Amino acid sequence: KALEKSGSPSVKPLFLSVDPHRDTVRQLKHFAQDFSPKWTYLTGTPDQVAKATRAYRVYFSKADEVEGDDEDYLVDHSIVLYLVAPNGDFLQFFTQRMEVADIVEKINEQTSRWSPPPPVLKADVAAK
Repeated sequence: KALEKSGSPSVKPLFLSVDPHRDTVRQLKHFAQDFSPKWTYLTGTPDQVAKATRAYRVYFSKADEVEGDDEDYLVDHSIVLYLVAPNGDFLQFFTQRMEVADIVEKINEQTSRWSPPPPVLKADVAAK
């Protein structure tokens, strides 16, 4: 919301699950109810998820909670937002310790360099 209010060009948020066993497409649709409809939720095979997490250096580890119960476990993972240019180039990452205002400022700095810049997201367009 803060990014939209800043007049920043449109960015497309993606959520990639690191737990393809439990985070099915159906489950991701359930998660989506708590976030903006602009987010795209991704999952894949364990091999696809492993490849993506290696590419972005994302840490995750399954911790068994109840021995013998395949559904009762936690997944420890890094919490990072990545800014990627429209051409797929990695630009910057943001951790959970960063302030929202600082993240918005850094995104605006990066997107101002895109050529041609993406269209500016208007509030009335965002509501659709």
